[in-house]
Amino acid sequence: MKILVTGASGLVGSFFVGLAGARHNVLGVDRSQLDITDKNAIESVFSSFSPAVVLHCAAYTDVDGSETNPQRAMKVNAIASGWIAEAAQKVQSRMIYVSTDYVFDGASTIPYREEHAPAPLSIYGTSKLKGEDRIAKACPEDHTIVRTGWLYGPGRGFVDWALRRLRRGEVVPAVSNQVGSPTCVVDLVDALMGIVEEGHSGVFHFVNRGEVSWFSLAMAITEILKLDELSVSRISSESLERPAQRPSYSALSVEKYEQISGLSVNSWYDALKKYLVMQVKNERNLKE
Repeated sequence: MKILVTGASGLVGSFFVGLAGARHNVLGVDRSQLDITDKNAIESVFSSFSPAVVLHCAAYTDVDGSETNPQRAMKVNAIASGWIAEAAQKVQSRMIYVSTDYVFDGASTIPYREEHAPAPLSIYGTSKLKGEDRIAKACPEDHTIVRTGWLYGPGRGFVDWALRRLRRGEVVPAVSNQVGSPTCVVDLVDALMGIVEEGHSGVFHFVNRGEVSWFSLAMAITEILKLDELSVSRISSESLERPAQRPSYSALSVEKYEQISGLSVNSWYDALKKYLVMQVKNERNLKE
């Protein structure tokens, strides 16, 4: 299967290329190889490679930066995503788009299901939702949207940031009034691979099962690795005075994904523990 992956140098894109490249013909492109805000460049790549599937991971992910540069966020996340979907439609490629839990407003008290109406609070969330809409319009019969949230992996995300601070003996300030579903990149990429190979279409949520606050997530890191729990400081989201408003609750339900895949999704705690144990093992191997 010929698969085109945008954002191939990012966390999700790079892991997917590594996994899929072993059994498929994969072309991964990053910003240096494809400017997705250049419609002609997009059409050229599709014309020359003619993929069967497009996994669109490239995005402007600076949540606060989107508030100060909304034009950039909309150009990359919405307009360019529409162009990629139009190019995919021309060569009859399946279109798969990685979206975000920030399309929701946080008013729910139960994990968001796919049928919940989006209502983003930020420019970033709005731009990603508009990307979803443009893709659905351009590829009405053959598109897949996968929403995820609180993503972490090697060198990226809250988990590695907190771990670095804890090991340096620094305090980890962690917000206690935002709740979501942490997602290990390894599990997300496995799910994306299944969606690609099985041909599932529609809207799906994929996160590690369950919900937790940033504060409790940081505390779980100290518990698993037996680090000093006093190094975690409880703060409120308001104290950060960030430009972009985040949903106070953005946990996602994975029931639909489990039903169509026949798989049971790891809990956020089990996924975190497995990830941290593997990170420690890798670090030891590097030192030997």
